[in-house]
Order: sequence, then structure tokens, then C-alpha cells
Amino acid sequence: SFFRTCIFLLISSIVREKGLVESVIFWREDCVSACTMDEDDKMEGAVPVEENIPVDPFLLLRQKVFDWECGLYPDRDGIKKEILATIEANSMAPYYEMLCEKLQWERNESLLASMKTRNAEALKALEAKKVDAEENAGETEVHDCMLEMVNLLYKIGDKKQCLEKSTDVYALVKGTSKRLELLFQRIRLGLVFNDLALVKESLGKAQEVLRHEGDWERRNRLKVYEGLHHIIRRDFGRAAAQLLESVATFSSYEVMEFRQFIWYTVLVSLPSLSRPDLKAKVVENSEILSVMPEMKDLNEFLMSIYHCQYGRFFRALTTITEQVRRNVWMAQHVNYFYRELRVLAFRQFLASYRSVTLTKMAEAFALPVTLLDSQLCCFIASNRLTCKIDKVSGQVITTRVDSKNSNYQQLLKNGDLLLNKIQKLARVVGT
Repeated sequence: SFFRTCIFLLISSIVREKGLVESVIFWREDCVSACTMDEDDKMEGAVPVEENIPVDPFLLLRQKVFDWECGLYPDRDGIKKEILATIEANSMAPYYEMLCEKLQWERNESLLASMKTRNAEALKALEAKKVDAEENAGETEVHDCMLEMVNLLYKIGDKKQCLEKSTDVYALVKGTSKRLELLFQRIRLGLVFNDLALVKESLGKAQEVLRHEGDWERRNRLKVYEGLHHIIRRDFGRAAAQLLESVATFSSYEVMEFRQFIWYTVLVSLPSLSRPDLKAKVVENSEILSVMPEMKDLNEFLMSIYHCQYGRFFRALTTITEQVRRNVWMAQHVNYFYRELRVLAFRQFLASYRSVTLTKMAEAFALPVTLLDSQLCCFIASNRLTCKIDKVSGQVITTRVDSKNSNYQQLLKNGDLLLNKIQKLARVVGT
């Protein structure tokens, strides 16, 4: 693959000197063959995403709106001013109307009227540009004008019109790159408006497009979108798999910064991966380690559980949980996250003992004995921990699970549930 790349670069330089560039070829070391882009992609000039691409302002605004909604920040008036300043700067009249209705804000009619006027003028100018392109230019220029209209409608937060125009443009354009960018934009629109059906539909279409054609850079970007979708759906296992595959080739800077991406990756990996996998894929991952000095709370959180320093881990867990509570995509899972990480720590500690005193365990976790006892009782009762507490001797006694017997019992339980559902269905059909 190294020699193929060298030959390609040599040929490309010669072709450019001759002025005979006819196509752009995307190369990757694990490619079996190169793929030539079609005419729309050539006109688009698709290139790999660079780090200096800013995060989509609409996604940042969605986080700001959540900051105001969650009520965890003392300066809510300051946050509201920032939101309104962003809305006014981008003339987001449709989004402003929706937000005022949703959050019960008093609507500024003069501001709304001026934004609507600016939007109408901008759309009118783009429509005139499109008419001119239809009369004096080619099909590609017409499609570009339509894409500009879609981008404007997205920017001002007009969800309905943006989706309608986007659907029309998607049916017309032939370039894979432009189609995927439209689908990525629809995914972000679904995220902003919390429309998970739209997100799921657009992800499915993007997967179908990339199944037949597409470049490696957009395949990697799609994995980040899929990972974020799995996080919102609380499927941390699949989210971890998608995000870990993208660590070395992350390029979705329009969705989040790289540090934020690492934050999500570590948080979903901890409750999902086994200890050996955690070491190989996270703890010793050079890309993750490169940003850890800038993320001290996350580094303390990861390294303390890996090195079995449970007192430090529980203190770090409190800090990280507060960050999760303030994150727009993970806040709804904060209780689940906090519970699963405590179960993980208790299991990891008890795996080394057949029995241990409550006092010694409380010292290891830097918790009062009574609090530790109540938490263990809760997890034991819900079958999350395979141990029992001897209150007379003050010991926690672990029990080794017979995996075959456990799987057999689970199979019987699932079979009974299935039979009950079939019987209910039979009664409904019979009537």
C-alpha cells in the first residue's frame, strides 16, 4: 500500500503539471482498490475534514438551551442573553418562535419581524440566483444554489422547510459526497430538535449510500454520528464500539471537538468493556493519552478505577457525574450511568475476595459503613452483585456464579415470557 501511494502521488503531480486532472481519488492503506469520484464530487472538491472546522453553531446553541433548561447554572439570565444574541445574529426566526413557545419566553415581536424580513430577503436573493443559473449556467450551478437554500433554512432553524428542500435536492444531486453531506445535516437537525426518528432514518440512508460507494473519511464520520445516536438511546456497548473505531481517524469536527469526543468515548467504554479490553483500547490508546493531560478529571476517573484506587474513583465519579448531568445528550442517563459505575467498582473489588469485612471495604471506598451497607443491599436485592452480607460477623461473602446454570435459568425465564406472550396473542386472534 505504501508503494501504491507513492506511485499515485508521483502520477498526480505529473497530471497536474499537464493540466489533465479528470478525477480525484481517495486512498487509504487498507483499500483494495481506488474509487473514482463522479462529476458532482469533482465539482465539490471533497477533501478530508481538518481540525480547524468549527463545531456546528446549531449544536452549540442546543447545548446552551439545555444549560438554561436544566437549571443547574446560577446565571440563567446570562445564558438566556447568549441564546438570544446567537438567534439574532443568525436571524433564526423560526427557531426563536419555537423556543419561545417551548420555554414560555416572552416574544419580542419587533425582533421577530426584523429577522423574518432578513430571511425573506436572503431567500429571495437565492431564488433569483437559482433562476439565473437555470438560464445561463449548468445543472451543477443550479444544484449549488439549491444547496445554499437548504443551508440557509438549516441555519435559521426552519425544520419543515429545510427537510422539504433537502429531500428535493437529494433526489436531484448525483454526487455521493453531496448526498452524504445532506444526510449528515439532516442528522444534526434531528439532534437539535430531538427528532430521533429523523436521526435513525438519515443514518439508515447514509449507511445504504456508503454500502455501495463513498470514501473512507465519510465512513469514519458516520461512525461518530452512529455512536452519538447510540449514546442518546443508552446503548453504551454499541456506542463504545463505534467511537473506539473512530479514535485514530476522528474527523467529525462539525459535531464535537476531539476532547469532547474522547470524553464520550471513555465514559461509554468503562461500563461496556472488560478489563483487558479497557486496557488495550482505552488506557493504552495513544490518541486518548495525548489529550488526558488537558482533561484531569477524566484522567483521574479512568486511572483510579483501572489501578483499583476506589476512594479516588468515587470522588472522581462525583465530579464526572455532575458533568454528565450538564451534558445535553447524556443527562437523561445520569442515574443509569452513576449506578452502573458503582456496580462496576463493587464487582471489581469483590472479585478478589471470598469474604471481606464491611469495615475494610468501607475504608477502601472511603464511604461510611452504613452507606456502603445500604448500597450493597440494593444491588444484591436486584441481582447486580453475587454476594451476601453476614450482619453478625460484619462480612461480605461472595458467591461464584455457575454460568451454565445461570444461563439455563435465564433461558427458562425467557421461554416462559415468550409462551405467555404467544398465549395472549392467540386469545386476541381467536376473538
